[in-house]
Amino acid sequence: MSISRIIFLLFFPACLGILKQVIWNTELTHQLLAFGIFLFCIEQANMANHDLQKVTDAKAQIKDARLDIFNRITIITILIELIGFYLSSIYLGWGSFIILISLIWFNIFANIKINNSANNIIINWNITERLPILSADVVGLILIGMWMLNIASNWISWGLFVMAVVFCGIKLFLYFKPFNLLKSSY
Repeated sequence: MSISRIIFLLFFPACLGILKQVIWNTELTHQLLAFGIFLFCIEQANMANHDLQKVTDAKAQIKDARLDIFNRITIITILIELIGFYLSSIYLGWGSFIILISLIWFNIFANIKINNSANNIIINWNITERLPILSADVVGLILIGMWMLNIASNWISWGLFVMAVVFCGIKLFLYFKPFNLLKSSY
């Protein structure tokens, strides 16, 4: 079975559970947060597939122990994320909290990037380069904690929703950028 099929089978039920929160929940703050998590679940499934495929392709080209470590970190991250996404189907706050913990885990321990199209397939990724991402993850964790404590939950729901939409929009833009779809034909 292919990596993409496995990832789809793992993430799809979680996405449906979260979508149920968007449709059936009566509170706008819950619906906004659930929709943001729904978008994020789709994006993280895509990233999980992308990262695991990159490791598989890189291992076919070179032998390096760092690839095995990165693969383990990625798989552990995916498992923690899945727990968070499935928990979000029941309780958005704790599910979101666990999802953010998984992202912090990944961004602390994943100290390489893989670029299969370059001569140097494995690129070191220093902690200083990861600080902006880690900072955003910590801010998200604080905001979710405040949302769970019902501190300015309306504003926080909107903020987290916008953060998720912007994050997914940037990822989508970066995905389509190589295809030059934004280039004018004039």
